[in-house]
Amino acid sequence: MLQYAERMFNAVSTFESLSTQKDVTDKLATILSSFGYSAFLITNVPEPPLRLEPYILLNGWPKGWSEHYSKSDYYKFDPVATWCRKSIDPFEWSEVPYPRGMNSRAEEVMNVARDFGMIEGFLVPIVRSSGFHACVTMAGRSVDLDPSAKRVVHVISMFAHARISALGGSKAHDPVALTSTEREILSWTAAGKSSWEIAQILNIAKSTVDTLANRAAKKLDAVNRTQAVVNAIRGQYISV
Repeated sequence: MLQYAERMFNAVSTFESLSTQKDVTDKLATILSSFGYSAFLITNVPEPPLRLEPYILLNGWPKGWSEHYSKSDYYKFDPVATWCRKSIDPFEWSEVPYPRGMNSRAEEVMNVARDFGMIEGFLVPIVRSSGFHACVTMAGRSVDLDPSAKRVVHVISMFAHARISALGGSKAHDPVALTSTEREILSWTAAGKSSWEIAQILNIAKSTVDTLANRAAKKLDAVNRTQAVVNAIRGQYISV
């Protein structure tokens, strides 16, 4: 567990200093490979019939897969992409429901992906309170799906998306007015404390912790606590 946490903190401190898209690509490839992932993609997630290609922010897919994916018009049938547009929580590709048999195009997408070495996959949705959807998705032949590993990959993915978006010229958000208690709650959340534990530390009710955490998340344009913590760290409202 400590090893996973150390890897996460090292990655978090690195991403903010990266100054080019290639730097982000190389760093993310190195980090994800340590978890067994050999392929990855950072992209916005438009609704079909829009195509995926114009919305890709960083492409680390295997050679030939992007071309085949585009030529075959797979995006509209891709069950992982479909599930991503509905989910706010990270998920393994194997958890995605899709029709099998009867010449299913969804099944074709998954089978051909395996032919390209993407056997086990994991996807981190990036969702804002406005409903904007993006994702960091990755795959490999034999990956580390330990719950602690997935939590680390979740956080690292959000930082990688934020950095590649910033390098692409995304506008900075206006300063967020977090109260001191909201900052404390986010700081303890970053340290891995539960709502009940934070309530004991701050000597307030658990329901108050939940209310203030949700309020802080809304201020930070986040849809869950993990995203709120990431946005708070990036905005330097809290430190790790």
